[in-house]
Amino acid sequence: MKSARFLWLAAAVAIPALSRSAHGQQAEAIVTADRIYTADDFRPVVEAILIRGDRIAFAGSLREVRAKASRSATTLNFPGRTIVPGMVDAHAHLLGLGQALLQVQLQGASTYDEAIARIAARAATTRKGEWVTGRGWDQNLWAGKEFPTESALSRSVPDHPVYVQRVDGHAGLANATAMKIAGVTASTRDPEGGLIVRDAKGNPTGVFVDNAQSLIGRVIPSTSRAQRREAVVGAIAEANKWGLTGIHDAGESRPVIEIYEELARANRYNIRNFVMVSGDSADVIYYTNRGPRSDMYNGRLWVRSIKLYADGALGSRGAAMLEPYSDDPKNKG
Repeated sequence: MKSARFLWLAAAVAIPALSRSAHGQQAEAIVTADRIYTADDFRPVVEAILIRGDRIAFAGSLREVRAKASRSATTLNFPGRTIVPGMVDAHAHLLGLGQALLQVQLQGASTYDEAIARIAARAATTRKGEWVTGRGWDQNLWAGKEFPTESALSRSVPDHPVYVQRVDGHAGLANATAMKIAGVTASTRDPEGGLIVRDAKGNPTGVFVDNAQSLIGRVIPSTSRAQRREAVVGAIAEANKWGLTGIHDAGESRPVIEIYEELARANRYNIRNFVMVSGDSADVIYYTNRGPRSDMYNGRLWVRSIKLYADGALGSRGAAMLEPYSDDPKNKG
């Protein structure tokens, strides 16, 4: 059996160039493929669709579509392809994706050694003393499923401060250089809502859970607004590439939301984003006073909900439990 080749289509996102013809009229395109799924129970599969401007105007047989299209309509044929509606990710972090694309990618590392090798490779191309950051490691994929310790990482990358977050973002691993810069020692107390993982002697192992991540994060140089803006642009392109035409952005700050609006006004925001305001008091007050906003910038942005935080996540052992974790009997999160 041949593997299916898919195209994801949402006209308002995928084909913005069709919005106007050379004469200022709404341009049209007839799109055909082997299969076009509509997600419409009354007509789940069709032969063709008609795109008019930035909207899907009709879906049906090729004969029906041609009858409704103008003579100037462009025809786009995708033989051997299947077209499905654009997908929506119900829990995403758009800026986080963009920043991750610029960092060390640790997703899928099947061993701690493999994760270290990826970090060391990035460090080899980074000026001595500069930070190396990344995300995506998951100790549940490794033998023993235990949190890593900094010792092996520090031996492999001694000349750069390193901080790499776990796949869920609720924990991170620092090397010895990063902890030295942050001033983290055995005497450093766990912050409220956070945990510094320690060895039997009370020394930090390098793993910081939930609010404890701020102990390292506060000394990592912040990115500029221009860098964050370009990270968002890159994230949108990456999302579109994999068929994501809409997301629910689970917690963003006012400065980031303002970047979203700026890009949307400039017609550089090819995604539909239902944004949740992160539970920072000043931002919540600002957006509460502003009031809920829906369907802004031709259906690109919604800002009408707030994300609040209660505890951590299961994978990083920070979620609050009634009983201890089976592999960490002293920890209830």
